[in-house]
Amino acid sequence: MVQDRPAALDCSALPFEILAHGAYDSASVRTTWTDEPRPSDAALEALIAEAWRTQKAEADRDGRCLYNGELLRYVNHRSRGTTLQLQLGPTCYRDFVGTNLVNGHRVAEIGWGRFANPVGTTATLSTACGLIVHGRRSARVAWHAGHIHTFGGALEGQDRTADGTVDVFAAVRRELREELGLQDGELSDLVCVGLIRDREIHQPELLFEARLPLTLADLLKRVREADVGDEHIAIAGLVNRAEAIVPFLRDRRPVAPVAVGALFLHGLRIAGPDWFASAVAAFNDRIR
Repeated sequence: MVQDRPAALDCSALPFEILAHGAYDSASVRTTWTDEPRPSDAALEALIAEAWRTQKAEADRDGRCLYNGELLRYVNHRSRGTTLQLQLGPTCYRDFVGTNLVNGHRVAEIGWGRFANPVGTTATLSTACGLIVHGRRSARVAWHAGHIHTFGGALEGQDRTADGTVDVFAAVRRELREELGLQDGELSDLVCVGLIRDREIHQPELLFEARLPLTLADLLKRVREADVGDEHIAIAGLVNRAEAIVPFLRDRRPVAPVAVGALFLHGLRIAGPDWFASAVAAFNDRIR
């Protein structure tokens, strides 16, 4: 794994770490595939099975839908200049629940390379009325219920082509169609701004940004009309200026680590590394 993180970007006090950052277009993010399974042993498989059994029973009791499905696992990455290369492999939602979600606190004991580590693909959206928006997750989601969260999901089996390559930009467009009812033509300037890993569940996440021709009111109307489900109970917006980010993170808590990371990378893009350093200090002062 070749990390692309300048020394000036100190993330040690943040709920995420930056594995790579930049402005990667669709031609600059490349993927390769390996069929090699996630490293494991009998004890870890038993731990996963028990976690899945417990979580499935809780979901059934609460009337939530919990089902297994094929996901794509982070194996390694390389960031060189304007190119981000990802190697992906097989995993599934059951293994994600049993490692990252339920046993994230045991990462040092189990080893991060033995976690499921599905690659998240989520986006920060800029509206026509000058806001950037994320969702407030409902109580029906498996993790970070009630938190501000980026829109999107994770790389799935359907995102992999016959030759094993994955168009991560197509994957995030699919997620935005499913969650918000957005059409491909409504997303402009779609760019991957980095790869992070949160410090709670240790999931790797590709972060994207895009512009919408819709105002916040238009977007809310679209979501209602599209009947896209109940993953989010609200859409939270803030003025698209770097100085608005830390107050938003303070005032709109709880905020999932991935959304904190998305906002910090957005601020880095529009205001630079000096802003990033001052925002880290202000963020830590304000959450105490």
